[in-house]
Amino acid sequence: MRQLSIYAARSSSAFATAARRLAPGALANAASQSSGSLLATTGVVSAPTISSGYATAKAVYATGASRCYSTERPPATDAEVEKHEFKAETKKLLHIVAHSLYSQREVFVRELISNSSDALEKLRHLQATSQDVSSDALLEVSISVDEAAKTITFCDSGIGMTADELKDNLGTIARSGSKAYIEKMQDGAETKDMANTIVGQFGVGFYSAFMVGDKITVYTRSATPGSAGYCWESDGLGSYTLSKAEDVPVGTKIVINVKDDAKEFLEKGKLEEVIKKYSNFVGFPISVNGEKVNTVEALWTKDKNSITDEDHSNFYQFVSNAWDQPMYNLVYKADGPISIRSILYAPTRNPEAAGFERVKPGVSLYSRKVLIMPNAPGLLPEWLRFIQGVVDSEDLPLNLSRELLQNGPVIMRLKSIITSRIIKWLQEEANRDAKKYDEFYKTFGAFIKEGTCQDAVNQKDISKLLRFETSSKEAGQLISLDEYIERMPSEQEHIYYFCTPNRKVGSESPYYEPFKQHGAEVLFLHHSLDEFVMGRLFEFKGKRLVSVDSKEANSVLEKWNKAAQAESPEGAGGALTAEQANELTAWLLTNMGPSVKEVKVAERYMTYPAIVTDFESPSVRRMMRMMAGDNEMPMQLSPCNVEINPRDSVITGLYELKSKDEELARKIAQQLFDNALIAAGIMDDPRSMLKRLNEILAKAVN
Repeated sequence: MRQLSIYAARSSSAFATAARRLAPGALANAASQSSGSLLATTGVVSAPTISSGYATAKAVYATGASRCYSTERPPATDAEVEKHEFKAETKKLLHIVAHSLYSQREVFVRELISNSSDALEKLRHLQATSQDVSSDALLEVSISVDEAAKTITFCDSGIGMTADELKDNLGTIARSGSKAYIEKMQDGAETKDMANTIVGQFGVGFYSAFMVGDKITVYTRSATPGSAGYCWESDGLGSYTLSKAEDVPVGTKIVINVKDDAKEFLEKGKLEEVIKKYSNFVGFPISVNGEKVNTVEALWTKDKNSITDEDHSNFYQFVSNAWDQPMYNLVYKADGPISIRSILYAPTRNPEAAGFERVKPGVSLYSRKVLIMPNAPGLLPEWLRFIQGVVDSEDLPLNLSRELLQNGPVIMRLKSIITSRIIKWLQEEANRDAKKYDEFYKTFGAFIKEGTCQDAVNQKDISKLLRFETSSKEAGQLISLDEYIERMPSEQEHIYYFCTPNRKVGSESPYYEPFKQHGAEVLFLHHSLDEFVMGRLFEFKGKRLVSVDSKEANSVLEKWNKAAQAESPEGAGGALTAEQANELTAWLLTNMGPSVKEVKVAERYMTYPAIVTDFESPSVRRMMRMMAGDNEMPMQLSPCNVEINPRDSVITGLYELKSKDEELARKIAQQLFDNALIAAGIMDDPRSMLKRLNEILAKAVN
């Protein structure tokens, strides 16, 4: 179909020339017959025959810069009309194209406009290269709707078609006139840019009109000087007719008689909606009933230095259907190994905030400014779905309907290039203005963390975009892993972090105490994904990521233990001796409960009576509850170890109490264990200990 309009484009120049020479009535005749140029670009076999003859113009539709025309034709004689039958296999293919190839009927608008654009582009090229063409008409696409007559008319002032081109391009399905035109022109250096603007390649788009129409009439005249006008007509069933037509201007007009079940396309608003969706960025004016529709420029084709902030704001709101302003923008172009023209935006507002559902990908895929796939899945990894914008590539391996991408290395390469460039872009923005990036990260950090977990190919680079609170800065201030490493003492081997519900809990935790005492910087992580992020990342620039409450942290604590304990204050009753400590740990093991597998004296600095070690992470437990389908149901606690502080007054007092009131001592021991579970974040329901706690309080006050 696109090729159709390209040939049609040749006739648009003649359209304007003829218009000046004709009387108003003749002008209408000429206009009506110029519509054939749209068809000419298709390069597809035409459909069944309907009566045709010499076109006699009756009226001209003209409003503003747009111009469409209608025609009435007297009955033609047999000598005037050529009737052509389709071959059996061609009829079958035509049926598939018209009824099965496209997933949505509205794409016929895209196909016909794309053909018109190609026709206009071809004519413009001929004019630019000083080739002899008989047309100086305004290059545009005009669409008119007549609800009473149930017709939609597409007009272009493009290159038009000759009789042979009509037979070749409309009489042979899947023969692309545009593709042949491109191949013919590719050898000339000055024509390569023009060739890259041609959309049609398959020669089937024109016949998408049969999805909504039961008869199609095409009027066309080639821009080649001396060319005659022609009328092509078919009902898409088995044949088509071809006849000469008088007073047809250069270009193409396609008149679609709309089926009863497609009447929604007779609404002006519906057509405008489809045009804005698929063809808004076509490089020529498009009007519906005289009103221009495509008012937004294809910014990604412009030089980035010529795009203003207002341009970016308006374009972002158009492509994203959002009301906020873009926080960042990127205009990215590349010619190798794949041709890419793109414009991308990072929003200010998180579309998934406040519990909103997972959003669709925000980047749409275009080819030569024609929409191929809105919100294109697979163009970017899932974690970048918040990015908005457009990616345009002429190298896309499209399928026949131009609706779906064909799987292959080109698509994978395109995805890789765009993803890498976005990561680099965000890093550049972070380096340019760290404070602004911190605000961006607070809004979209969850997406970055998701990418760190899921995108193994780019994980190393994505991890540079991560930001965390740290014990060395005030609450709310963020640093990168690179900044952490820059401040590390030379003897420090690991990056320390702590996953807690909030900063206050983390800073008061017994697991953070020895690191604070030693002066080691610890990253405070509060997001539900953080523990998975650190687990998947494992290391950064050769430095292990170690949680302060993990088994791996014990070896570090052993190095600090002796000096730290020597400086720590003694408990109120003095420290237990080694013999007393061994006696108490043995007693605690039998009285703390079945979830304790070992009790020992802590070899770390601590001011708490007891802590648990070697336990399941809180995040893993939450995930297991979710998988079990019941977030409220407490899970069985896996056995863990308990470490006691022999200098703490509660521990020394418990040693004395177990000989005097073993029942109360047992309750206190069990309460110590529950307290330790709470500090570790692995007690599912603290209400379970309230009865025991009240009994202990009652005993204490009495």
